[in-house]
Order: sequence, then structure tokens, then C-alpha cells
Amino acid sequence: MNSNKTAPAAPETEQIRIKTVPHAKAIKWPMIWYLLMGQIYTLLPWKKTAWTCAGFPVELLWGFDIFPLHPENMATVAAAQKQSQRLIEHAESMGYSRDLCTYCKTNIGAVDTNIKTTLGGIAKPDIITCTNTICDTHWKWFQIQAEKLKVPFFMFDCPKIVSGTDERTIEGYINYMVDQFYDFFEFVKKHTGKELNVTSMMKASDDSELMSVIWREIFEYRKCAPSPYSSAETSASFFPLVVMPGKKIGIKFFEKIRDDIKKRAETGEGTLSSGTERFRLLFEGIPFWYRMRFMYDLARYRAVVTYEPYTFSFAPPKPFGKNYSESLRDVARVMMDLPYSYNLEKRIVYFEQAIRDYRIDGVILHENLSCRPSSTGMIDLKNAIQEDLGVPVLIIQCDMNDPRAYSEAQMKTRIEGFIELMERNRT
Repeated sequence: MNSNKTAPAAPETEQIRIKTVPHAKAIKWPMIWYLLMGQIYTLLPWKKTAWTCAGFPVELLWGFDIFPLHPENMATVAAAQKQSQRLIEHAESMGYSRDLCTYCKTNIGAVDTNIKTTLGGIAKPDIITCTNTICDTHWKWFQIQAEKLKVPFFMFDCPKIVSGTDERTIEGYINYMVDQFYDFFEFVKKHTGKELNVTSMMKASDDSELMSVIWREIFEYRKCAPSPYSSAETSASFFPLVVMPGKKIGIKFFEKIRDDIKKRAETGEGTLSSGTERFRLLFEGIPFWYRMRFMYDLARYRAVVTYEPYTFSFAPPKPFGKNYSESLRDVARVMMDLPYSYNLEKRIVYFEQAIRDYRIDGVILHENLSCRPSSTGMIDLKNAIQEDLGVPVLIIQCDMNDPRAYSEAQMKTRIEGFIELMERNRT
């Protein structure tokens, strides 16, 4: 790299900012609703709650009128509130490894210190349930916490569709998952006394699909140049997809955001406040929740993250069947076919298509110290993208919840070098 050449950052005197959409702050209402309902379900003896995780079919819980509490989501709250490092260090003082997932350690620290919910704490649930759909750490993490809290534990063992898996094998996997659903229903009945309300579950599934459809519509508008919406906002606004799929308040919020973005797209307005974007980026991986300014900092270089698989993966198509048994099979298939479950071969195809669709100039891959599923195979992914499409790719080593893994000076140097590389790639 030519050290004498200055990366094309915006002049310090020119203020280039990301403009938030008019209804961006409306996200507070789904958040308030979620926190209040969680408290109500925790306090009322006839209501029940469950810890659950990313990739879990929350619609099943709504079918039992069980409220989903989400340790991973609360860990991000702790990071945003600058609490995660001390909670992580507390967990490490208990004997947990520095190399262990920092969501896990944040949760362990939060429970052990009984931190407030507003700072990332979480209430004791009636049951704990998870799946290894996305993350294999969930299994032991949730099992350990269930034993500590003396709470019943259930986990779905979700098969992986490796390269070359035929449809007959996949159908066998689906049968295996459906059997586990029925086991789960018996588990819930045994430990909560609640019966599955199929009508409620199907209604939640229909509303969950509607929420996913609206989110995917938002991503269609993000293909426009300039992009009317960036990951600086999606990192917060996708919250309802994680913890409350199937709830009207989340759907209404997404409808407002979609309409805001549609207006921008129709008028050719971009998310940058000063002129047209110069670089369109794809960011892969979980954001740095303790340093969300990173996405805003990219605006200095006229760079906008127009696509991120992380937030998109929470809105898979959910064309659930018209009857109960078909719906369970559809849920099983969705659980096995999320972007974060793709084998490397399928993942490369997925990324390269997104790069074409969103006219990406450069790719940033977050090699997350805490997330093996998203980080595994990144070198192969980088090489394929660069060789097949000639698009520059930057791998950054960091962590989603541990500020100790983030170096401001090093990150600035690497991003500026990457911007320069994209600039050269245009000539």
C-alpha cells in the first residue's frame, strides 16, 4: 500500500452525517412494550416466561402464552449501557474462559450480580429453552444457567445441511425436528401446566411472516443508489424480529420505517446528509454493541453499509402451511435453512448474489472472537469474493460485546487502508 497516498476521507470541515428516518425513534415503543410485558409476565403467578435464543421459533411460545425473555438481546443492552466489560470480567473471575462467547459471559455476570434489567439484567424464567440452529454455545450456556437457577431445560437438536445433502435426507431431518416439537409440547405442559393453543400459534406465525415480509421489503429499497437506509439504523430497528415476531406493535413500527424509506427511494434521497454516497459496503457479522458509532464513522469516508446478512437473517420467508402439521414441518425447514446455518458452498453463492444485487464496492467481514458460526470459513469466503467478483474484502478481528477486543487506532488505520483499496479498485 502506498503510504504517501491519503485515503479519500471527507474533509474535517465538512460534516457528513447519517440522516435517520423520521420514525427511527419510534423503536422505543416496541422496546418499552417488551420490557413492561416481560415484567408483568414475571410478576403474575399465572403467567409464564421462558429464556430463549436466536434461531428459536418464538411463535411456539406464543402458542402457549409464554413470554420470551432473551439473554442475548439483554447482553447487547449491557454493552450499549457500557456494562458488558465488567460483567464479562466478573464471569471470568468465576472461572469462565477468556475465549468463551461474550454474550454467554455477559449473561452469567448479569445473573450472578443481579444487575437491573435496564442495564442488561434478566429475570429468572419458568423454563429455559434453546436450539443449536445458529450457535452451539447455546446448549451448554443455557444448560449451566438452568442448573444454577433450578429451572427446567429443553434444547432442540437441529441437524446441519452440509454440502451435497439430498432432499430425502432433509425430509428425514424434518421428521426428526417435528418429533422434538411434540416432545417440547409435553415438556411445556409438564413444567408450566399450559396447553398449546393451535389457533394462537398459527396466528402468531401469520403475523410473524408479515413482519418478515415488511423487513424484506425494506431491504429491497436498500438496493437503490443512494441507499435510503443503512446498518447504522438497522442494527437497532431489527429488534422486534428477534424478541417479538408475531406481535402487532412490531409490525406497525416496521410499516412506519418502510414508508419512510419508500419516500426516500422515490425522491432519490440517500442516508448520507451531504451528497451522494461513494462506497456501498456489505458488513458481515454481529455489530460491536459497545461501539455502535463505528457504522456512523464510516460516513466520514462517504461509505454506507447497504446490506448486512446479520439483520436480514432474522426475517426468513415463513410460508407456513395452512394446517397444524404442515406448519410444524415448515418451521423445522426454516430452522435448518437460515443464512447463518449455510454450508460454505451455499454461503459463497449467497454473498456473491447480495454483492451483485446491492452493487457493493467492498465487503467487511467481522471475524468475531465470540462467534464461531459466523467467523468460520471467512478466509475462504474472502478469497472466493475477491477471485470471482474482484471486490475488495477486509477481515477485522474484534468482538461483539467485549470492548477489550476493540482498538480505536488500529481500526481507523485498517478502515482507511480499505477505503484506499476500494478507491484504487475503481480505476
